Amino acid sequence: MPKDRPRKYIKAVRGATRMQPSWPPSAHRELGDVGVFRDGQFERKGTMESLFGVKAIPRDVPDNSTSYHCDSNGNVRIHSHGAAGVAAGPAAADASLLLDFGKADAVLFHATGCWSEEIKNIESVEARMRKLSEEKKWPRGYVVVTEVTHAARTTVLMCQNSKERVELKASADPGVSGLDLLTAAGGLSWAGGSVAGLQLLSEGELTPLYRVRGMVRHWFRDDEPGYLDEGTTEAEQGEGEWYVDEVSSETFDVGDEDDE
Repeated sequence: MPKDRPRKYIKAVRGATRMQPSWPPSAHRELGDVGVFRDGQFERKGTMESLFGVKAIPRDVPDNSTSYHCDSNGNVRIHSHGAAGVAAGPAAADASLLLDFGKADAVLFHATGCWSEEIKNIESVEARMRKLSEEKKWPRGYVVVTEVTHAARTTVLMCQNSKERVELKASADPGVSGLDLLTAAGGLSWAGGSVAGLQLLSEGELTPLYRVRGMVRHWFRDDEPGYLDEGTTEAEQGEGEWYVDEVSSETFDVGDEDDE
């Protein structure tokens, strides 16, 4: 797979969900994981407990049960139809999905039955990060996973070329149609068409989305007078202060540089 395709996948899904997508999509993420973003991908170094002596205690995010969908800004069109003549009832029936990818590297991402966890003792974790930063002991570019989203079913497809067409077969209860077929309990199988460059068909129990926080330097807090005053240079503002803030792989990447 070309080196830039992970970045394209991450950018597309993050733009649609406002969260960091796991790469590869089956990669497992846990609260308190510590690492760096390198070329858009999370590189795990350890945990807050193993590296810095603070255990991340989980708690459920209240009222956070939902589904997430990305179709590269409408560049993936979905057509579905069920098997003809299937009687209503609990028995599974085959249905098919036809996917049209309108541009190269278009992404289809669909996750259902989602629920999220966050760090309950986030104040202790952030206090430890700030103290280490003040002591010049917080490694440059390090981030902490502070929220993870679990999904009962996740489907991911990414095409290689424009105008590709993929047909999938779903095993689902009669009456299930449309987007719900993407995460059918009976699973999906390839039925024909182009071979997508990336595929993950109706996988269960994944953590496809997460959030991270890192140490960010602000010249002024955004609620203070003078925040980013026009005409004021960084030198005139001084060294600034370091805060814990949510970051992403798009703005917080160490690239090929040494992160130690």
